[in-house]
Amino acid sequence: MSTLPRPSLLAALAGATVLFVAGCTSSTEDVPVEPTVEDPLPSDDDSGAAGGTTTTVHSVPEARAAATEGSLHVAGLLIDDGSGWRLCEQVLESYPPQCGGDTLSVQNLDPSLFPLEEEGGVRWQDGATLVGELEGDTLTVTGSAASS
Repeated sequence: MSTLPRPSLLAALAGATVLFVAGCTSSTEDVPVEPTVEDPLPSDDDSGAAGGTTTTVHSVPEARAAATEGSLHVAGLLIDDGSGWRLCEQVLESYPPQCGGDTLSVQNLDPSLFPLEEEGGVRWQDGATLVGELEGDTLTVTGSAASS
């Protein structure tokens, strides 16, 4: 004759399993929805603080809305389709890509600092981050560029 576990023992084991599994799952509430990225990047700050600084990297619309004087880090699609360099909020699904959403004209850019792709006279890099000063619709590059 075999001995079966009592119902109370089975219930306790089931409850402990549920608590364990619930503690192991992740929630999508912790996933940031905004395109702002906090990224440790080299800073122009010479404060001498050990460990570097944290720099806010803005999307194109966030850069426009920022009431910041001085340099900003702005990320997006860097593209020149023959009409000059622009930094775009979105990449339209085409090949070569096209600029979508909000855009900024880019001045004082050294394109040799970026691993650019080229097709049909269009040069681009998705995920480029530029350091510059924003005046109106123009971002004038003032610092070293980065690519992500």
